[in-house]
Amino acid sequence: MKHVERFVLAAAILLFLSLSAPAQTVTLDGFLARVSASHPVFRSERLAAEIAAEEQVGLQGEEDWRALSYATIAHEQAAVPGVGPEKTTSVMLGGHLERTLWRTGGRFSATASMVRADLDVSPMLGIPDSYYQTELGVAYAHPLMRNKEGALDRLEYDLKSYDIRSAETAALEAEEALLAGAAVKFLNWTYLTEQNAIFAERLRLSEEELARSIRKRNAYLIDEADVIRAEDAVHFWEQTLGLGEAQWKAMRAELSVLAQDESLLDSSPDCDLYEMIDLLPLEEASDVLSRDSRLLEDLGIRLEQLRHAQSGYEEIAKPDLMLVAEIGARRAHEEPVESLALDKPDVALSLQYGFPLENVTANSDIARGNLEIRRLEATIDEVELALLSNLAAVHTQMTELDSVLALNREQIESARRRTEEELDLYNHGRGELTFVIQARDGEQQARLTLAQNALTYHTLLVTYRALMDELHN
Repeated sequence: MKHVERFVLAAAILLFLSLSAPAQTVTLDGFLARVSASHPVFRSERLAAEIAAEEQVGLQGEEDWRALSYATIAHEQAAVPGVGPEKTTSVMLGGHLERTLWRTGGRFSATASMVRADLDVSPMLGIPDSYYQTELGVAYAHPLMRNKEGALDRLEYDLKSYDIRSAETAALEAEEALLAGAAVKFLNWTYLTEQNAIFAERLRLSEEELARSIRKRNAYLIDEADVIRAEDAVHFWEQTLGLGEAQWKAMRAELSVLAQDESLLDSSPDCDLYEMIDLLPLEEASDVLSRDSRLLEDLGIRLEQLRHAQSGYEEIAKPDLMLVAEIGARRAHEEPVESLALDKPDVALSLQYGFPLENVTANSDIARGNLEIRRLEATIDEVELALLSNLAAVHTQMTELDSVLALNREQIESARRRTEEELDLYNHGRGELTFVIQARDGEQQARLTLAQNALTYHTLLVTYRALMDELHN
């Protein structure tokens, strides 16, 4: 009666596990989509590019109009008595407006001023003792060598464009790394599902063997020792399955938090652990990786940025040749309103040339820039070689695992036939229960080995997809 009660209890446990199994299922792609939609890393990483974009917008302020106003009070005494006014007191109000033009690299400026001057002069000179003078002028300086077409003015702004592109690429890489880790956890959850199914089947067989042993013992066909062995096997697999269920639920809870989705707590994985895929030939996959790798793309962006910066260093090293055009008008009169009728034009055209005598800093920057470019080119070659090496290793392992998995299936079939033989011998009184249990354990272990190798295959597949930038686009 004691044996029957244990058998009923074990059957009840199995029934409970089957009834409590989640009805919903989730695929790997569906899970990764949930992670992409909810995980904070996808928000934080994308903000990096937006921050860089705002920084670039801020650099446009260098092209803004700049205004300056001023008021000046001055008092002067004649340096040479008897020549001109003995002393002069003046008040000046003025303003200056200027702008840098990135399209040309030129500088535009406009100046306006009005001066009231009070003079201490002799009436014999016939000079009025006060007057107003109004001036208005505009000037434009155009670069002919250094900063031609605004190359230096726009340099920081243009370089920031590379930062934006690099931030976007780096964000995708960080997101893909997260998805790869999440995918591996999902595959482990799938493996635990398969493992527990194997454990549950092993427990069911142990319970059948216990029931058979009880019947044989009641018919005095076997010793009590065989019943005890059968009971021990049931207890062992009950404990093993209980531990497996705990691990399975823990992994499900972790994935639920990772995806920020409580509905996963009522789900089970929908993933064929034993599905094989057709890989691209290694040579073709290597060509795709070298051409489309996001990591190599990011390094390529940085190389472009260095070369663009190098052009700026070379621009700084050029002589400064400027063509300056100035146009103005002015008028002085005793009445302030009359002084506004500007009737004295001024026109000037000049050519300004300047250059550093040694140019040490610019030459050093150019030399350093060339070294940085060469170093980054070597880094790109190094990273590409590492990526191709990893790809070759993963591709080879996956290809070899195809054969290993086929051998695993043959091993399972061989273990199944052995179990049948041992069971047949035992049922005919020519074998021992211990050999039956060992045979069934061997079959179960062969199934677990197949599941573990399948997990390894799919974990490698995640690595392969991450290398090929297929997990996240």
